[in-house]
Amino acid sequence: MSVPGAEPVLRLRGLGKSFGSVEVLSGIDLEVRAGLRHLIIGPNGAGKTTLFNVVTGQLPPSLGRVEFCGADVTALAPHRRARLGMGRTFQIASLFQQLSVWDNLVLAASAPSIVRVGAKTARQRAERALVDCGLERRRDLPVGLLSYGEQRRLEIGLTLAGEPRMLFLDEPMAGLTQEERVALAKRIVDLSSAITILLIEHDLEIALTVAERLTVLNLGQILRDGAPGEVIEDPEVRRIYLG
Repeated sequence: MSVPGAEPVLRLRGLGKSFGSVEVLSGIDLEVRAGLRHLIIGPNGAGKTTLFNVVTGQLPPSLGRVEFCGADVTALAPHRRARLGMGRTFQIASLFQQLSVWDNLVLAASAPSIVRVGAKTARQRAERALVDCGLERRRDLPVGLLSYGEQRRLEIGLTLAGEPRMLFLDEPMAGLTQEERVALAKRIVDLSSAITILLIEHDLEIALTVAERLTVLNLGQILRDGAPGEVIEDPEVRRIYLG
């Protein structure tokens, strides 16, 4: 649920990233407001995952700054950004396959790289995350026995167990069946009543059922940013992204 007039949780100012002479991101100015489901789309090679890597600290920017919850976090390591409330999933899930769903969630809730908590608090956080990712009936099942779609939901649950202020989802629907995509899209919408979400997605039809704001990235620059219905009808967006 978007919050009219809400302050930005994330501000990017003149953000750029180069690898040698190759400029991957250039002049990125973007705001993500509290409580919003904000979608980033773009063709392959547009710089979407690189943008996530710079914002969450996996890569340093070449230019510009990242502000999160009013603080300049440009120079902070990923674990320090996580402590401030950045929670991220990746394109490829990283789970303990031999452990149960519950044990994975408790470990995530206890992770010292976020904020060290006691056993009782970790269990409470794990319980909330279990419900949020909709895996209550799989609680005691080894992760290796989950379907791929369930593993993607668990990965989101692991991130939620750290109780982030903002959730960064990097192509969470990749590899899912159509039925699984629809179910995960609904889960993401339900989550956004309590958390800000920035999402990279290629499945445009499903993603547009999730997005409240849409940013189109092309060749490392923002092509359009605004209401999804307006952005997707832009002739240049349709030419570049939809063909």
